[in-house]
Amino acid sequence: MHASLPDCCFESFVIDNDMLGAILRTVCGIEVTDDSLSIASIRQVCIGGPGHFLGHEQTLQLMQSEYLYPEVADRSSPKDWAERGAEDVLDRAPARTRAILAEHYPVRIAPAIDR
Repeated sequence: MHASLPDCCFESFVIDNDMLGAILRTVCGIEVTDDSLSIASIRQVCIGGPGHFLGHEQTLQLMQSEYLYPEVADRSSPKDWAERGAEDVLDRAPARTRAILAEHYPVRIAPAIDR
């Protein structure tokens, strides 16, 4: 809990959203199929390619579809994190909260009903 059970704030919701996203991605597991095993890609990279997957098209596709990029958590190394000012989620959550409140305008009434 960010502060305590009787209290909540928008920053807590933002932090919780990051954590729940990571949890939900973890519990959904890893799909194992002939396609997801990537035998052809492994053969291409290891036998006829550079010997690493960093430049392979499939790596980028999987990083975009399978990896969760947190909005307020910092996944960088401790050294990089310290060099950038050592901000933690409590430091970054207020800025993310302000951005959401400034940019997000949910439609609660259907346009036809509003007209």
